[in-house]
Amino acid sequence: MIDFRHLLATVLAFFNRLFHRGPTPAPAADDVEARPKSGGTATPETASASSPATAPAAPESAAPEPTTMLTAAEVFDSVGPAYEDAFTGLPTQAAAIDWLVQQLKADPATAQGGAKIVDVGCGTGRPTCSVLADAGHSVTGIDISEAMLAAARTRVPNAQFELIDVRAFIEREKGQPASLDAVTVFFSLIAGVTQDDIRLVLSGLAGLIKPGGYLVFSTVPIPINNGPIKWMGRSVEVSSLSPEEGVAAVKAAGLEVKYDAVTTFKPRAAEAGICQPDEVWEEPHLFVYAQKPVVAASASS
Repeated sequence: MIDFRHLLATVLAFFNRLFHRGPTPAPAADDVEARPKSGGTATPETASASSPATAPAAPESAAPEPTTMLTAAEVFDSVGPAYEDAFTGLPTQAAAIDWLVQQLKADPATAQGGAKIVDVGCGTGRPTCSVLADAGHSVTGIDISEAMLAAARTRVPNAQFELIDVRAFIEREKGQPASLDAVTVFFSLIAGVTQDDIRLVLSGLAGLIKPGGYLVFSTVPIPINNGPIKWMGRSVEVSSLSPEEGVAAVKAAGLEVKYDAVTTFKPRAAEAGICQPDEVWEEPHLFVYAQKPVVAASASS
């Protein structure tokens, strides 16, 4: 279960890192000294120096440079395969994948492999697509980053990959009978979506899962909607849900939550050459394991 006191401290620290702009700079010493003290009498020198008629015109302040916001695809194209290096060894993701493998192994229909699985935001294909495909399952990874997919096709040749936004994927597939044995979503419903999008995508994915099938969902659980942040040195608008809202969204999609927890992890992004050391921080992570209920056939009257 979630330790909310530890979570609150983690989320507050996370927000501080994302939005902290530092203290307001103090006036320069020469500015302070040149300013007459309140109630004081100006000397001739001070009066002359402060007179609009004799003072040189102050240079106009330069307008701040506008921040260029990157799209989600641009962010991950720029990060590229180094993303895998930054998150290698994430134990909670490995545990989530192992849980799914064990559930599929326990089901007679998929015990020998052959489960149909989609990994949303597959990145380089490792570890999710790689582990599931090596277990004998039919895995399709979808992503919006060409750079990530190029790496995935090389690194995981026994899986299929497609360049498509998850919303377009759901729209394309929703008219078909539910055919997926499992869907995995590891940290991909954050950039380039709204909170409403997240809920709609979870609901749409649930509709593609067979009764008895599984969803593994993880995110960075900060309650933010289209907020601008700097992530690993890159400016991007993101959305996410609080832990309670994230779990509630999975339940609202019609799935039964089997497990949920919030943990923390600090990516090795600087070591991977993605950004500077001061541009990476310890992230809170929400993991939710869920199953689509098997609806019993109605008894004939």
